[in-house]
Amino acid sequence: MAPSPAPWAVLGDVLWCLGLGCLLAGVRDAVRLALGEGALRCFFRDIAAFAAAAVLVCSFAAGASAGGLARWYMSAALLLGAACWHWTVQPAVHRCAAAAAACLLAPLHAVEKTAVRPLKKRLAAARSRRRERKKAKKSEKKQKSAEKQLQKPSTILYN
Repeated sequence: MAPSPAPWAVLGDVLWCLGLGCLLAGVRDAVRLALGEGALRCFFRDIAAFAAAAVLVCSFAAGASAGGLARWYMSAALLLGAACWHWTVQPAVHRCAAAAAACLLAPLHAVEKTAVRPLKKRLAAARSRRRERKKAKKSEKKQKSAEKQLQKPSTILYN
């Protein structure tokens, strides 16, 4: 069994793992914003985040930790860092992303409102007028053909 590190070293490891947890949750959130929602996407995103968390804890423990071993408080700090991202930073990031998207898409909305909507309405009206003319022409044709179709008088044949 390895000796436990000093309390100041443990605090340093916990702070590093808190930061790594925030970073991991931020990357996961950015992937979610980029790729969108969905059950299958969420499943694979969570599996990838879990694997990345395991790799982060093990590589941090091997490379930068004071004790050199992965300890339980490292995993707990990583989880706490991800939860802190979710509760504190994520709402602000999502509001900023929504505001940026609204600013970037505002000109497109204006073009859609002034040019595309009237064009769609004109096309729909022309389509409905075309359909009405076609229906009227068909009904007129049926009416004419019904008038022309008189029954032929039966001819009586004499021998």
